[in-house]
Amino acid sequence: MPQMTSPPEVIMLSTSDIENYARYSRAAWEKFCTVRGYDFFHYPEKMLSDMHVNWSKIEMVRRHLAATKTDMVVLVDADTYVCDPELRLGAIADGYPGKDLMFSRDCRNIGPLIFPLNHAAAFRYKTRKLPNAGFVLIRNTEFSRKFFDKWLDLARNELKALADTHPRNQRVLWEGLYFQNEDKIALLDRVVERVGGVANIASAIRHGAKVVHVKEGLTEAQARELEDLVNVTSQ
Repeated sequence: MPQMTSPPEVIMLSTSDIENYARYSRAAWEKFCTVRGYDFFHYPEKMLSDMHVNWSKIEMVRRHLAATKTDMVVLVDADTYVCDPELRLGAIADGYPGKDLMFSRDCRNIGPLIFPLNHAAAFRYKTRKLPNAGFVLIRNTEFSRKFFDKWLDLARNELKALADTHPRNQRVLWEGLYFQNEDKIALLDRVVERVGGVANIASAIRHGAKVVHVKEGLTEAQARELEDLVNVTSQ
């Protein structure tokens, strides 16, 4: 698979009900994209009136892939924060040749140990490493476009029973898409770290995290603390 020839585009869905923390992550991603020369797209509205807002994220990706000409789209959740100003998203993707989709992992790292965030799913699928849809590198290929079409179709039809029980889109992803397409999917290692709160961010950065996925987002004070930490580590 050839390397990208156009800058990645970063997209985020953040509706008004989560603005209390989304404004801080959005500002961080907007600043990062401006410096790196990437385009940032904020989608502020629910897109599917008949489904939980969680599914509007999948619809957002479908629409964006259909409209853009860029080689790669990067989906970031509103509770993810970039913590490496030198991060090059294309370079991450270049490390996974032959993979169209690169997901963060649905697990938490404590030192060298890996703990799944969904124990029932880990038991069902017999793995501690499952994909998390909070941060996804998406090559703009026919496979990726069909993948997101299929994701929503499964949620409306064959796997509808899973589609409205937390963690909605991930349950459908795990059951109907991931294992069937592992040859085209990669799981990112510690590039993206899932952390429980701001106290764990410094440790995640020390272990190589470029992006942190913070449960329920950060307050303004915590976002400033993260910005100060990133500024210190980048000097």
